[in-house]
Amino acid sequence: MTTGSTEKTQRPSTGIGKPPSLRLSMSTGHVLGKIVSYTILVLGAVVMIFPLFWMLTASFKPEWQILTTPPIWIPSEWEQVRAGDTTKQFPMWYATTPDGNKTTVFEIGTRRYTSVADVTRIEGLVSVPSGDLTDAKPTTVDGVALNVRTWKSPDGERKVVALARDGDNLVVVPVESLEGLSERRPLDEVNSRDRANVEIDDVRYTGRAADEEGGVLVQVGPETQLDVVAPREVAEAAFLADEDAPIDPEFFPIGDTELELYRLKDHPEDEWYVLLSLETWQPIINLDELQGKSFMVTADRLAGNAAPRIFGDLSLPVDVVTLDDGSTQEVIVVDHLEDRYLVLPFDSLDTLRLVPVSSNLGDPFIQRVNEVPIRYIDDYQDASEQVSVALIGDRQTKALVAPQSSIANVFDVQSRSLKRVLHFRLRYENYTEALSKNLGGATFFTFFKNSAIVVALNLVGHYFSVILVAYAFARLRAPGKNILFMVLLSTMMLPFPVLLIPTYEIFNSFGMLNTLWPLFIRSFFGNAFLIFLLRQFFMSIPRELEEAAVIDGANTLQVLWSVILPLSKPALATIGIFTFWWNWNAFLEPFVYINSVKNFTVSLGLAFFKGQYVYNFHWLMAAGMVAIIPMILIFFFAQRYFIEGIQMSGLKG
Repeated sequence: MTTGSTEKTQRPSTGIGKPPSLRLSMSTGHVLGKIVSYTILVLGAVVMIFPLFWMLTASFKPEWQILTTPPIWIPSEWEQVRAGDTTKQFPMWYATTPDGNKTTVFEIGTRRYTSVADVTRIEGLVSVPSGDLTDAKPTTVDGVALNVRTWKSPDGERKVVALARDGDNLVVVPVESLEGLSERRPLDEVNSRDRANVEIDDVRYTGRAADEEGGVLVQVGPETQLDVVAPREVAEAAFLADEDAPIDPEFFPIGDTELELYRLKDHPEDEWYVLLSLETWQPIINLDELQGKSFMVTADRLAGNAAPRIFGDLSLPVDVVTLDDGSTQEVIVVDHLEDRYLVLPFDSLDTLRLVPVSSNLGDPFIQRVNEVPIRYIDDYQDASEQVSVALIGDRQTKALVAPQSSIANVFDVQSRSLKRVLHFRLRYENYTEALSKNLGGATFFTFFKNSAIVVALNLVGHYFSVILVAYAFARLRAPGKNILFMVLLSTMMLPFPVLLIPTYEIFNSFGMLNTLWPLFIRSFFGNAFLIFLLRQFFMSIPRELEEAAVIDGANTLQVLWSVILPLSKPALATIGIFTFWWNWNAFLEPFVYINSVKNFTVSLGLAFFKGQYVYNFHWLMAAGMVAIIPMILIFFFAQRYFIEGIQMSGLKG
């Protein structure tokens, strides 16, 4: 009995003696629970932070890169090559040459190809019901793309190519019969041949004349399009010519492709050139140079025999003006207003040039120079900087050509095989350009100043009114205090639109519209939500601390200032964050009360900026990031107080 009793008292009564497998399963479940919890937290954080990350990276990208497909996540610069001495730039691509080497190239055109075969040399033609054939599927056979169908013949399935229609049947030929006979040729070269037809076994075949007499080329494969690319040396050798300068086009085998080459008027007949582009160009000049060097003259001072004059690659009308001292000077006639002409000195222009219309010359603005309205672009990308340029003269169509001697290494590639030549670069100028834009006499710095004033005055108003009212509701005794507090809370139930029109009429009667007064004056009369928040926090502070201060001789204001407020830093920080958040992001109220751009706040200014530069996404992203940075910083540095203030405010009712 003693022994048994001893054994019983020595038997463990806790879970220490659980089987190892059970302990292992509990430990594994605990680890899996942590993994699942952290996975959910990480995924939630990624979902929440992704829009901010996208906006931040987009603010450092060029405009074209923001919405491109597939997306480019890292801000980059697309390498360009300048076309000779012109302002035209071609984007560079990575491509693989026919011998397998990787190189950088630019596109000089496209070529469409098709697969053809001489039907007179093909054997094994068979007419079969079209219902026995599947749909054509492009298939590469011996390096040539063919429109291959499957024929369900009595001897089994066979791969064939249809060549012509024979009533309800199709005339087909086995794929193996086309080996050595089919070839890929440029579509324009095939179409340039004479039409031809031939009849074989009572079936008429229509196509183009073959190289051999009597032969007929018929299409046996799909049409494909390849990009013709060239190394940067071709662009560097390019120059502009008149629109009608290229003449007598002919096809020549060049490198690993065929190109259409041209002679040029007034050039030796044995010299051939490739046409890189034929597009419209616009004469421009920097706006500041136009403003600094132009002057007005009356019509009687001009000779009146303006004639086109060549300035490098462009042509502009030049006239002779008589100056005040009796001397004459050649000038470019920019524009006129009635009988007064805006002119520029002919021989002292530094920034006059010709640019492609496709190079960011969108919808121009209008600015008066010496009272003459001038079209200008304020965001023209010139090399690595953006400048304001004026559009002068008429648009001109020009041919960009390169000599045959520079195009020996051109070749064809599939479009999908080209990869952009990108280099990492953060475009800090997006921020400087966006923030310095003149928006009706104001800039973003004006909007920031207005928002800072509104936020500061709302902070002063809320701290002054909310602290006093919240302390009164929390500590002071008065008949009907709880009823008044319920009335205060009930005002939170009133929808904002209900109060908007009466409030607007009140401010209108006081003459406060289109000023900052309506945006901050109400904060000096309290805020129901903030009063409730701070009252709850005050009630969580032990009364013994106040009583000790009263015993030491402190009055009510001294107790509030020396005891309550130092202990209420979390709640006060929460009030500050809410006040900053509401007023910095406010849009509707500034939109209702303010109509002058110079009084716009940040949110209203950002909306106005979007209306002015709706397609300049890089500026919109930069301006948007600057607008939200203050909110991010405020919450980042005050989040501990904010969270603590929210938690403590609900401890006591």
